[in-house]
Amino acid sequence: MQLDEQAAARGRGVTSASLKGIGGNIILVIFKVIVGLSSNSIAVILDAVNNLTDVLSSVLTIAGTKLAGKKADKEHPFGHGRVEYITTMAIAFIILSAGLLSLKESISRILHPVTSVFAATDLAIICIAIVIKIVMGMYFRKEGKRWKSDALSASGVDALYDAFLTTATLVSSILVFFFRFDVQGYVGAVIGVMIIKAATDIVRDMYNHLLGVRADDTLVRRLKEKIASYPNVGGVYDLVLNSYGPGETLGSVHISLPDTMTVGEVHPACKRIAVDIYEEFGITLTIGVYATNQNDLNALEIKKELDDVLSLYPHVLQVHAFYVQEREKIIYFDLIFDFDEPNPGDALRSIKADLKKRVPGYEQFAILDTDFSN
Repeated sequence: MQLDEQAAARGRGVTSASLKGIGGNIILVIFKVIVGLSSNSIAVILDAVNNLTDVLSSVLTIAGTKLAGKKADKEHPFGHGRVEYITTMAIAFIILSAGLLSLKESISRILHPVTSVFAATDLAIICIAIVIKIVMGMYFRKEGKRWKSDALSASGVDALYDAFLTTATLVSSILVFFFRFDVQGYVGAVIGVMIIKAATDIVRDMYNHLLGVRADDTLVRRLKEKIASYPNVGGVYDLVLNSYGPGETLGSVHISLPDTMTVGEVHPACKRIAVDIYEEFGITLTIGVYATNQNDLNALEIKKELDDVLSLYPHVLQVHAFYVQEREKIIYFDLIFDFDEPNPGDALRSIKADLKKRVPGYEQFAILDTDFSN
C-alpha cells in the first residue's frame, strides 16, 4: 500500500471510530440527563456532562485527522501531522474544564445537600451505561493503536475512566435507593478529581510530543541492530528521530565505514540502508559517514591514549567518529557527555589538553555531540 493510500485509510479509520463514539456518547448523554433530572442526582448529571465532553472530543478528533491528512506544501514541507497533537491537547483542555466544573458543582452540593430519589429503571440505565463505556474504551484503544492515533487512544483512556466513574455513581445511587444514604455530592467530587487527573496526563503526554522527547529505546535498538548488520558497517552513531505526526518520522544517523572504501562504494551502501529502513520501519533516514582507520597501528596507539584520558572523566558516555589523518597530523573525534556533566565545553578542552601532552605534534578536531538516543 502506497503512502497516500495508507494516509487515506488511516483518515477513514479514525473518522469511522470517532463517529461511532459520537453516536454512543449522544445516546448516553440523553439517558443520563433524563435519569439525573428525574432523580435530582448531581452525580448522574455530571456524568452526563462528562459524556458530552466526549462528543466534543470526537468532533475535534475528526477535524484534527482531516487537517493532519493535508499534503505537505511550501510553508509546511514536513506536512501537517502535528495538528493531531494540537487537537489532542484541545481535547484534554475540554476534559479539564469538565472536571473543574464537576468539582465545583459537587462541592456546592456537599455544602447544600439535596436528597436524590432513584427508581429501579434508573439503576438499570446506569448499569447499561457502564457496559457501553467499557466496550467503547476497549474499542477506542484498539483503533488508536491500529491507526497510531493519540487522539483515539486518549478517548479510549477517557472512556474507561468514565466507566469507573459511572460505577461509582451506580454505587452511590444504590445507597440512596436501598438505604436513603446520599453521598452523591462526594461521588461527584471524586468524578471531578479523576477527570482532572486524566486531562492533565494527556496534556503532559502531548506537551512531550510537541517539545520532542527521546526516541523509544526498543525502536532505537532495532534500528541500530538493523543498520549494524550491513557489510562494512563498524558502528552506528548519532541516531536522531523527529516525529511530524503519526506515521511521519524523519531522522539522521552516522555509520562508520573503512577508509579504504571509495565514494562509489559508499554511496550505494548508504542508499541500500536508507531504502531498507524506510520499507521496514517507515522512517526516512539521512545517513552520514565516519571513516575508520584500516591497518594503521599508529591510529590504534592514539586511540588507546585517548581512551586512557577519557577514563578519568566519569561523565563521558561515548567517543565516536575517531579518525587519524596521518599526513595532515589531525586527530578527529566526537564526544558525548551525560546530562549530569555541568560544563561539557570545559571538560572537552581539558580532555584535548591531556591528549596533547600524550600525543604531541597532532592537531585535534573534536566536537561535542548530544545524547539524543541510547
